[in-house]
Amino acid sequence: MNSVHYPNKGSFVINGNKMVISPISIDSSSRPAKDLDLIIDTGAFITLINRTTAEVNGYKIIEEKSCHISGFSEKGLLCDLRIIPTMIFCGFEIKDVIIATPADGGVKVSEVLGMNILENFDFGFNLTKKEIYINKRTNFISDKPRYQSGEVNVSDYCTKSSAL
Repeated sequence: MNSVHYPNKGSFVINGNKMVISPISIDSSSRPAKDLDLIIDTGAFITLINRTTAEVNGYKIIEEKSCHISGFSEKGLLCDLRIIPTMIFCGFEIKDVIIATPADGGVKVSEVLGMNILENFDFGFNLTKKEIYINKRTNFISDKPRYQSGEVNVSDYCTKSSAL
């Protein structure tokens, strides 16, 4: 069995049966935007944020009503795609993070950190210490893009942040 080295770590909070982590997003003036509290969800293909949170933080729409997420209702959830210019996650700075927000402003959702971020890292959890350990993934199982609707693979943008 190969041993994985995790040079970076972050902390999370356990809230019921959910692990919640708070990455930092940076607004266009290079200041931290409103903090995010995201549920770590390895079953979510994309990071999902409430529309109100996205609007307060100034996350711009890049594609209106172009993402359809199943599992919310019989019809699914129609979402706009937005962009977070910079997100700092466990000591890594990630540029141009694509997120989904409900197109209908009245729909409230649990905000989740999805695999469009997590797939770029090898990661493990220590539930006792409430820590996540991560390392930038150097290779992928497939070169084929997993996501459509404007999704980008952020692996090229992951750099160790000097801010943390």
